[in-house]
Amino acid sequence: MIKKSLILFVLLSVIASGLNYIIYPLFSRILGPGEYVNITVALSLFTQVSTFLSSILAITIGLSKDSNADKSQKTVELLQAFLFKLFLILAAGFLILSPLIMNSIHTPILFVIPIVLMMLLSIPVLIVSGYLNGKNQIVKLGIVTLISAVSQFAIGLTTSIFTQNGLLTMCSMVVAQFITISLVYAIFSKERLPSIAKALRTPFRAMRTKEMKSLLLYTTATALAVMAISIVQVMDLFISQNLKHTDVKFYADIYVISRIVFFAGMIFIWPFLGEVSTYSDALNRKPFYKLIGFFAAITLSTGLVLYFFGDIFTNLLFGINYDLSSIQTVGLLSVMYKFFLLVVTAVILYFVVLRSFKAIWIALATTITVYLFTLLFDRQAGMTSALLGLNIIAAISAATASVMLLMHRFPKKT
Repeated sequence: MIKKSLILFVLLSVIASGLNYIIYPLFSRILGPGEYVNITVALSLFTQVSTFLSSILAITIGLSKDSNADKSQKTVELLQAFLFKLFLILAAGFLILSPLIMNSIHTPILFVIPIVLMMLLSIPVLIVSGYLNGKNQIVKLGIVTLISAVSQFAIGLTTSIFTQNGLLTMCSMVVAQFITISLVYAIFSKERLPSIAKALRTPFRAMRTKEMKSLLLYTTATALAVMAISIVQVMDLFISQNLKHTDVKFYADIYVISRIVFFAGMIFIWPFLGEVSTYSDALNRKPFYKLIGFFAAITLSTGLVLYFFGDIFTNLLFGINYDLSSIQTVGLLSVMYKFFLLVVTAVILYFVVLRSFKAIWIALATTITVYLFTLLFDRQAGMTSALLGLNIIAAISAATASVMLLMHRFPKKT
């Protein structure tokens, strides 16, 4: 029997994901081709790089399961304080490397500014989300997700219509993030949410206990590892920009469609993590099987739509007539790549909730393998060959990660 709270959460999340998704084809119709590709790549980079914060959300879920509510909240607030400081260091590194990074993905360097600001403002939203998830308040978690999506959609779309400029549109979405934080803390003022002001005032010496040092070291390691696997999720889009015989606009559109799998799949990861037991591995297997079932259903549905109605669907979304056979081949491979990496991401976040270093090894192995493939891949080859290679790597990683989850055993209590 499915809980009413889960149904409400899924409904709210579906609406939010729908808004996050539909904004891409709307940008395609409003902005010029160059501006559209720039903002698609920039938003994808932000979405995937900021997904490293998912590890923080997962850690917060684990911390919030502590039966000592006061200790749990204090630890979460210390974690948030550390994250603000850590992010400033990471942001500085990102800005220094931005000429190299943005040049490699053929995107104007000024897009770095809104990307960095949006990532900074994502920290309190994700901390609150993890806190509510760990307390099993998934309906309230869904409301937070919806508030964020509505503000991004309304402000971003309005700005794009009036300015026709991708960079200004991205900047307006920074404002939307700030509005989201203000609304969330106003609406849930009675929930004892982790204080942002307290986090900003917290000195480093408060984090020097042995327990906090261990937590912060693990948080830093997993954040970087999940950031790496998040970039892998958009590697297909980055590769398409460097191939000699690929229509970048065509693959950007196919990529946007395949993102349905990612957006829809992530909806079900958070309830799964909320159910994770921190003391019994047997209790975690059934939820994992259910999660894979949801992923498979989403992937199959998206694949069937692309295979039989891909030309109609792309015309409705982007107003362009593409050849159905091209959509069938490239589209199905793009969708499968998202499926495999969703499985990998779910397993990594599962191990993060348990604070296991297996999360780091899975992320690093997948990232290094994909990166080596992109370095060695022939730029004269087509997008189909690139996707085949990426799918083989992702499938092996997904299978290996799943086996590691199912074989994981908690230490026996003495």
